[in-house]
Amino acid sequence: MNPARVTVAVVVCLLAQARLALGQDTAADARLAASVAAAQRQYADSFIGNPQLFNGPEYVDYGLRYRNRTGHQFFLSPDKQNGSVFYNGHYFAQVRLAYDVVRDQVVMPQPTSPLTFRLINERVRAFTLGEHRFVRLVADSSAGNAIRTGYYEVLVDGPVRVVAKRTKYLQERVIRGGVDVEFTSANKLFVQKAGAYYPVNNKGAVVRLFADRGQEVQQYIQGQRLKFRKAQFEDATVQLARYYSTLPVQ
Repeated sequence: MNPARVTVAVVVCLLAQARLALGQDTAADARLAASVAAAQRQYADSFIGNPQLFNGPEYVDYGLRYRNRTGHQFFLSPDKQNGSVFYNGHYFAQVRLAYDVVRDQVVMPQPTSPLTFRLINERVRAFTLGEHRFVRLVADSSAGNAIRTGYYEVLVDGPVRVVAKRTKYLQERVIRGGVDVEFTSANKLFVQKAGAYYPVNNKGAVVRLFADRGQEVQQYIQGQRLKFRKAQFEDATVQLARYYSTLPVQ
């Protein structure tokens, strides 16, 4: 029998036992939680080398061809980071990933060779890098062009959703017969409300989206002393969206 299917069955049984164990002593709960975690690790390990995951084209680090580089093309770090991915209809935990935000590609090391490959975008539903969660959104031509198909980091997920498009621009310079490159970040923020996404880049754009609760929103901004200058804009928008999501529906 397929070992992954056996492990899934084990996980299901353990989770069922977990429900029955509610109300028992803490030590028993801890032992059960450890068993569930071990089964989940076994399930993830059963996919190592599995073609369901390791089946994308090779990724070549194009940043290495430049003489000098300022920055890099990846999200946070050029090093592979701990994460997870929902790919080809399967969830894979505890994998090593990097996210090329210039080309909008998720890349992984090949476990049986020194090569790196990239995941096929259309087969990726979501992935995480550390504490950062990304989803793949597909543009809807009937709903306008605010969102383009690609990966977006989910910052707020609730009645109101806030997502960020993490991007970088590549600028080449020819200097004394060689080519240098600089990677510059350029993030974009979007708020989803009533099923539609809206780009926001200043305080007015955010406040207009929440105008149906304008008085409460203005009082909250003043009370929390939220600043919407460039450096604080993302944090202020996230905080305000979370507050707005807690307001009772009128």
